[in-house]
Amino acid sequence: TRAAVTPRIPRGTVIMYHAQERHVYVPISPRTGKRGGIHNSVTITHLKPTEIVGGYAQLSWFFNYYGPTGVNRDVLVVIRPAGRVRL
Repeated sequence: TRAAVTPRIPRGTVIMYHAQERHVYVPISPRTGKRGGIHNSVTITHLKPTEIVGGYAQLSWFFNYYGPTGVNRDVLVVIRPAGRVRL
């Protein structure tokens, strides 16, 4: 996955998009020569324990969705400079 840096996002914050916009102007990977950002890309999600307290059968399963809310926080993200970017 490629990242774009902007001063609008606070330092230490990462925003991940899973929508059609991710396909527009995605840089070409120097390693594969292809564009990334498909809808089938894996995103790490964590189970939020406070959402399953009480045994009210909130647990359900859907792609990339476990529980009543999809929680995509507290995930380690490693960012490195991409060098020359081709669009």
